[in-house]
Amino acid sequence: MRSVLPFLFASALMAQAPAPTARGELRQHAAVVAKSPQVFGQRLCVKLAEGCGAEWRDGRLQSRTGVDLAEANALFAGAAVTPLFPALSWDELDLWHRRACAALPEGSRPGHLGLWFRLELPDAAAADALTGRLFDCALVEHVHNEPRGTPAAAGVLPRPGQDIPPVTPLFTALQSTHQPAPAGLGVWQAQSVYGARGQGTAVVMVENDWYLDHEDMDQMVLANFVGAYPGGNSGEAGHGTAGASVLVADRNDYGMTGMVDETRIRFLATGSNGGLANSILVAGAQSQPGDLILFVLMFMLGQISTTDWVPMEFLQSIYDATATVTGNGRLLVCAAGNGANSLDDPRLLRRFDRSFRDSGAILAAATEGDLLTRASYSNYGSRIDACAQGLYVVACGIGTMFWPNGDRRQTYTADYQGTSSATALVAGAVVALQGAARAQLGRTLSLAEIRNLLHHHGSASPDAIRQRPNLPAMLAVLGALDGLRASHPDLPLGGSVQIEMSGQVGSGALLFAGFAPGRTELGFNRPILLDLGGMLSLGFLAMPTGQASFPVALPNLASLRGLSLYFQAGLLQNGGLWVTNSVQVTGI
Repeated sequence: MRSVLPFLFASALMAQAPAPTARGELRQHAAVVAKSPQVFGQRLCVKLAEGCGAEWRDGRLQSRTGVDLAEANALFAGAAVTPLFPALSWDELDLWHRRACAALPEGSRPGHLGLWFRLELPDAAAADALTGRLFDCALVEHVHNEPRGTPAAAGVLPRPGQDIPPVTPLFTALQSTHQPAPAGLGVWQAQSVYGARGQGTAVVMVENDWYLDHEDMDQMVLANFVGAYPGGNSGEAGHGTAGASVLVADRNDYGMTGMVDETRIRFLATGSNGGLANSILVAGAQSQPGDLILFVLMFMLGQISTTDWVPMEFLQSIYDATATVTGNGRLLVCAAGNGANSLDDPRLLRRFDRSFRDSGAILAAATEGDLLTRASYSNYGSRIDACAQGLYVVACGIGTMFWPNGDRRQTYTADYQGTSSATALVAGAVVALQGAARAQLGRTLSLAEIRNLLHHHGSASPDAIRQRPNLPAMLAVLGALDGLRASHPDLPLGGSVQIEMSGQVGSGALLFAGFAPGRTELGFNRPILLDLGGMLSLGFLAMPTGQASFPVALPNLASLRGLSLYFQAGLLQNGGLWVTNSVQVTGI
């Protein structure tokens, strides 16, 4: 049987080889990428044909399917060759590829990552010359220069001009992103829903650099890095720290509060994990289905100007990596980029046309601060999945608002911006939805479900950037918010919050509390989500208007800081008991 494989491969290759027009488009794509100032001129990413079984072993290409690779070996001979995706073995890549192809429609299926190779030439001129020869080889499907990733921030943020005393104020009042929709995303309203702070979820953040040990991020430590820590000395370390803080800044009585501070986050630097494309694969391999990968980088085409930015998946190797991990159940949130481009522009070669291909990534565009209009720099178009604030976002890591004694571990800004801030905010909303679905509904949301929520249940922009997430509305549509909420998720020492119930007019509610969550099936519409061993009854509340509230006060005792209280109610209506969602409030 093996003896006929080369014949079958050759027949398939002739049948499926790109038409002359398509081949010309691939050459055009390679030429566009080569002119970008954001590539390694001497490095090429080369994809060989599906089915050829090419693997780099013992210093040469060898075929697992018996195909003659002599021509490709001759072309590769003048370069230093390595697999582009070394994170997994060829057999593991084959498994990931088969699962992705089974999950995605035909036009969106990724290429086999085992067939991608990095060729390093002596200089850019040698790489340019080889590119044309590679495209003349029928075994070669794609060629482009290897990209560099740039953070999707809009402009350079200035440093502060004065020293500030070391006591850090509480900046949460400035977090307009957390206010109710449409100005905000409704984070404060949503966070009291147990799970919406990211409990039971995980995030891998793919970036270039971060600062360690920020005072307001307990998770920003060396132990949470996948691969080597890049050092925190680049100009991009503040950018990585800012994006992470939008998700996981600690809730306490100083600084800011992240959207999903109870998710587990890990950090993966592109420079120490085999480059941009392989880093996406590493992040996927370090995740489980339903977990999120945050990828806040963009690519400069440079066709129009030095601000001609597009999403990274314009490059085929990045697209294949992205579609492979999303086809294996991971959620990937990416920046739409700061190029002021329509992603539907024909010059982008249909690479953001969903009818042509769809990587499964969630693309986020930016609004002009709390306004719903598109930020002037943000890309837009039919490929966008959601938008969020691209200006005036509170974050750690950039010291334009607070930077005492020049200590970068105490840096804060009120002007994190670009599709960078928007992407982090959209990622936070996705994690909140996933956490609430797992905690309240006992299931994991699919990409299709999350995209549907993002596309249809938010605050609509008048521009082609879709909607800004409205978390309470989304949680209500899911059924994760249905009858119980808190007036605020954080309970200051010596302060109080209201636990609010809603149901049918003339009904009543049995309210319960506990110091730990749980999950016990008792045959009601949902499980009891409090630990039965420590559950306390707070009594019965009549709801003549369909509404009732119960005040919860916290003594001013330092020992209670960080204590979480959990609540759930049973609504007596329609002759039976309807169990509400559960709520969490935390002392700060």
